Amino acid sequence: MAFCPATSSNFLGLYFSVHISSLCICTRFLFFLYKENFLLLKDIMEINHVFGLLLVKVFIMLFVIMDPAGNIPVFMALTKGMSGSERKKELNYAVLVAAILLLLFAFLGRIILSVLGITTNSFMTAGGILLLFFSFDLLRGEHKYVVSKESGAGVGAVPLGTPLLAGPGAITTVMVIIQSCGAFVVLFAIFSAILATRFLLGLSERIYRILGKVGSEVLSRIMGIIVAAIAIEFIAGGLRGMFF
Repeated sequence: MAFCPATSSNFLGLYFSVHISSLCICTRFLFFLYKENFLLLKDIMEINHVFGLLLVKVFIMLFVIMDPAGNIPVFMALTKGMSGSERKKELNYAVLVAAILLLLFAFLGRIILSVLGITTNSFMTAGGILLLFFSFDLLRGEHKYVVSKESGAGVGAVPLGTPLLAGPGAITTVMVIIQSCGAFVVLFAIFSAILATRFLLGLSERIYRILGKVGSEVLSRIMGIIVAAIAIEFIAGGLRGMFF
């Protein structure tokens, strides 16, 4: 009879020891899962943050090069004498033409480059040089379309849609973006820049009254400095890819 309590006590001790060990193992496993999930979540948040900054960067880049603020005086001159509905129609036509051209060059540009045997780095360098000269025109205020007396209805496609909005600078930019960042990024850049341009030019009368011609020209020159900085980045990136 003395043997049974001892055996029972040993059994209970072994039982609790096993359960405590199991509990410790489960706790460590849960902590491991929490730690791994936390690190994974942290990595995902960092990736999303970097990707979000990239989207903002490409939007600003294309928006600045399209220069809707600097094109406000030209848009006002081209649509002078038109009714509100006619002006809105021409503006919608302009952004549609610009969007189609940018999409075509973005997605067909790679095919053109491969047929011609041009590398991405050489195109990026050449595009940067082109943007640099374009920025000089912005700084001098010489990039604007000269409005003639014959200007009137039908100005949405030419010159507003192209070359003012979808000009050589914007076309070069989308071709570089799609080759360095991918299709989704360039689609986001094009559509966000087009929508922002449509919104800004839709408020052109109010903005022009506030800024005036001088204010618009000053803003355009500030955009020229930013475009010059973007051009230097393109040139530096292309040269690094070719020689380093």
